[in-house]
Amino acid sequence: MTSTAATETVSAARTARTDSGSETTAARTRRPRASSDEENNGNARYFLAKANGNDGTLAFDREMASEGEALVEALRLGVTYYEIQEYRVVPDFSGRKPLLGKEAVNSK
Repeated sequence: MTSTAATETVSAARTARTDSGSETTAARTRRPRASSDEENNGNARYFLAKANGNDGTLAFDREMASEGEALVEALRLGVTYYEIQEYRVVPDFSGRKPLLGKEAVNSK
């Protein structure tokens, strides 16, 4: 024996009625994800790792133009890739305690 009241309660939770009497369903919207170039302001440089550089030291091979290009080439060649960001230290002596900050260097 099924209860119709329980079925109506479940369907009412999924849909919302507007003042005009029509039903609308709640849909989730996704925020677009910022690309990696927007996150680091385009200051990153991408390098493929050398294929035989397994002795624990960093060994760069080719520089790639974008992270997407580095991803594809690293997958194709079976190597890892490096993302390098360069910063300059900026001291701030205006307060009671000196503060050190960082400023991105655009070295391209």
